[in-house]
Amino acid sequence: MKINPITRLVLIAVLSTLCVLALDLFYLAVVFFAAFAVNMLLKINILHMLKRLRFLISLIIFVTLLQSLAVKGGRVIVGIGKVHILTVTGLIKGGEFALRMGTVVLSSMIALSAEGREMTDALIQLKLPYEFAFMTNIALRFIPVFREEFINRLNALAMRGIDIKKLAFKKKIKAYSYIISPAVSGSIIKSRQLAAAMEAKAFGAYNKRTMLRELKLNFIDYFVIIMAAASLVAFLCIMYIKGAVL
Repeated sequence: MKINPITRLVLIAVLSTLCVLALDLFYLAVVFFAAFAVNMLLKINILHMLKRLRFLISLIIFVTLLQSLAVKGGRVIVGIGKVHILTVTGLIKGGEFALRMGTVVLSSMIALSAEGREMTDALIQLKLPYEFAFMTNIALRFIPVFREEFINRLNALAMRGIDIKKLAFKKKIKAYSYIISPAVSGSIIKSRQLAAAMEAKAFGAYNKRTMLRELKLNFIDYFVIIMAAASLVAFLCIMYIKGAVL
């Protein structure tokens, strides 16, 4: 389903608001599956996106396990003597964190699946300052730039016959420290080049900017926005009545 970038921003705002305000595991699960359904309706290749975000997914899984083990309370599931390793409360808190972050990841896929220029135009048409929209677009573009810099450094080590996967843990950390520094330096150099190009083109010289194209909402966009807003209000009311809202 093809929708306007403005509609995408509305969906992202609704899903992000719900996942932040919801406190109960059940409601977080409903929001998560709603975000998943939106991605399916938009025909987003979720598996491809997960491969691009695999480091973030690994970090979420690690923090979820850590939180499950750190939070104590309720019935003990795994324990050694008087030491409680895993409890029901810890498992619930870990699940809440995983669902909340999973919703954030699925919401980000809605933005990443669209063209960067379209999302910038959508932010501008929502009357946000052009500097903010431009900064958001640049931030999204610099993520793959940093990834490319990091991969180039890994390939440079591989060409020298160094296989990081086969190194000992201490040597692996040392090798990554050598990789991160030049990767960050390369990204900083590119950001300076971008800043010089912006100054050469007199960025910000005029308060009012013209746009090449104007994004127009059609019937489907209005329908999706109205349904998203109604769902947000209804869901917040239900959670407020049940006492499951922040």
